[in-house]
Amino acid sequence: MPRIALPTSENLDWACELLSVGELVAIPTETVYGLAANAWDADAVMKIFAAKGRPANNPLIVHVASIDRMGEACAMPLAKPIQTQLNAISDLWPGPMTVVLPRHSRIPDCVTAGLDTVAVRIPSHPVALELLKRCPFPIAAPSANRSNYISPTAAEHCQSGLGESVSLILDGGACPFGVESTIIALEPEGPRLLRPGGISAEALSRRFDISLSQLTRKRGQADRIEAPGMMREHYSPSKPLLLLFAPPAERVPPHTGRIAFGPIAAEEAARYEVVEVLSETTDLAEVARNLFAALRRMDQAAVQAIHVDTCQSVGVGRAIMDRLGRAAARDSS
Repeated sequence: MPRIALPTSENLDWACELLSVGELVAIPTETVYGLAANAWDADAVMKIFAAKGRPANNPLIVHVASIDRMGEACAMPLAKPIQTQLNAISDLWPGPMTVVLPRHSRIPDCVTAGLDTVAVRIPSHPVALELLKRCPFPIAAPSANRSNYISPTAAEHCQSGLGESVSLILDGGACPFGVESTIIALEPEGPRLLRPGGISAEALSRRFDISLSQLTRKRGQADRIEAPGMMREHYSPSKPLLLLFAPPAERVPPHTGRIAFGPIAAEEAARYEVVEVLSETTDLAEVARNLFAALRRMDQAAVQAIHVDTCQSVGVGRAIMDRLGRAAARDSS
């Protein structure tokens, strides 16, 4: 099994050395743990796809240490309309926001799935930021798990899912956001939300001074994957997952587990084999932070199916429902 190591200065140097020779390292970010490789090294990036079983048409996010180093991934300078949009949100970095911009020619096709754009972000987790500062290259890092499985929010999740394909796992503790970054495409006709995440669509629409409907508009090619996290089936446990849009029936199938966003009545809890409560106050930020870990525990529990609460797709609820909708897509088709 790969070694889990604390992010000491010595281990950060070791991680940088491993990345520089084409190895993979699992790293903590504020969203989920990432499976990192040198983004300029096509052979190293292809190891990510092999380790995850990730489809080649699903692009990766490239992480940089600062706005000053965005030229390592993006074609700079940006066109004036794009730069103006970036200026409106750049103070949200470091943080859980990914921006799709024209790619630098040094970024290999395998990183962008052949697109002429690249998804780039500056993480706020101190371990990820310090590693990026020490590395003389940008880092490509999707979630550190097998493709389509539940994203990892703790170091041990990476160890159980990736085995020997990763050389080192840096343990930065539990991820404080717990769901992936918000992804926005900055385009001449205006910004467009590709994936909801740690920064709400409502907050971004105010920053850009545009309507929510304009920010969340769709393009004609609905089946085209423009950024990570857009596949219909994603984040899925191995067991059937049912989303509860109404209170459960009085008779719940035997051996069913329940993930509740807040406390539920004892009578209702008694219908389930196992119950996980994500927040004692039904705080959706806490729900998001605990969701993936609870899904993993429930998937390993002695249950045959999983019932999960739902919420309105507003604020962080938009990200929660996006992840749950994709997690349940296999069982709702």
